[in-house]
Amino acid sequence: MKRLLEPANLRRIALLLVLSIAAGAAAAEAGIPLAWMIGPMLVATLLAATGWTVAIPHYTRGSGQIVVACAVGLHMTSVALGQVIALFPEMLVIAVGSGLLACAMAPVLTRIARADRVTSFFACVPCGPSEMAQLAEQGGGNGPLVGLSQSLRIALVVLIVPNVLMAGADPTALPPSSDDLFAFDPLVGVTLVLAVGVALLCQRIGVVSPFFLGPLTLATVIAATGSVELPFPRALIYVGQLLVGLSLGLSFTRELLRLAPRFILCSVAITLTMIVLCSLLAWAIAAIDGFPLSTMILAAAPGSVTEMSLTAEALGLGVAMVTAFHVVRLFIILPLSPLALRLIPQDRAG
Repeated sequence: MKRLLEPANLRRIALLLVLSIAAGAAAAEAGIPLAWMIGPMLVATLLAATGWTVAIPHYTRGSGQIVVACAVGLHMTSVALGQVIALFPEMLVIAVGSGLLACAMAPVLTRIARADRVTSFFACVPCGPSEMAQLAEQGGGNGPLVGLSQSLRIALVVLIVPNVLMAGADPTALPPSSDDLFAFDPLVGVTLVLAVGVALLCQRIGVVSPFFLGPLTLATVIAATGSVELPFPRALIYVGQLLVGLSLGLSFTRELLRLAPRFILCSVAITLTMIVLCSLLAWAIAAIDGFPLSTMILAAAPGSVTEMSLTAEALGLGVAMVTAFHVVRLFIILPLSPLALRLIPQDRAG
């Protein structure tokens, strides 16, 4: 806290915010999807990678997740939930398929990057950076390197998948950029206040991804028991994007990037491979069941639930469907990951 409030650090925070807002506005003007996340993320990444250090509030990402979770959860009307529940078999296919891809990619990363199998495996599993880093450390792996690799995977998915989907999207189907910029319902304010308390409670009792899943559950209950979908201020969603983008970009510090350049480059190649393979799996399910391909690609993408939910909201795709797919995958893969590690061959690196 002391370092956070130092005058020099406060000036750096102010500069970071100014540059991030400018980058977000420029990206939005250029028509880039997730502009208010991608712009700040790129600015923060550039600064962090060049050795520029700044201490930001501990709950920066968590605050952004609370906003995003409420915005997404308020889409979960009773009708949307009914449609999502019927897709549980497809969710299982995506979750299991993603897990098997991670098991297949991990030995490749071990062999090419000359890393240990624990670090390689948890770097490939499509889950949250903090959860995978913690599991890697518990198994004797390199937690910081796993966290960096996971953050890099999310950043690549955010940069690639929305832009590819945007290329084939109908512009008239996208959410309005200004009509609901400051639209506000008092119940939304109440939801946000309650969401903070729920998030802190979930964190205290050890819920995974507490700042997203806790508020998401709360907002879903409110939406499912209401009669209409509540308007959520788009300006507030942009703030949530900015906070998530900043925290993600600042994780790419120069010290971590120097830690294992070969491992990082191999992680990039594996992430690109997983994007292609997950998209093929999505295409197969869409072809069989007749779902919109763009929505299914987003539901199967090897990103995290926060960023993929944001992408669905930004592109006007099936927010409830995409979020449900990623939440189910999270709850299936996370507890099974330590068991799946046993399927990975012993280290042959070196």
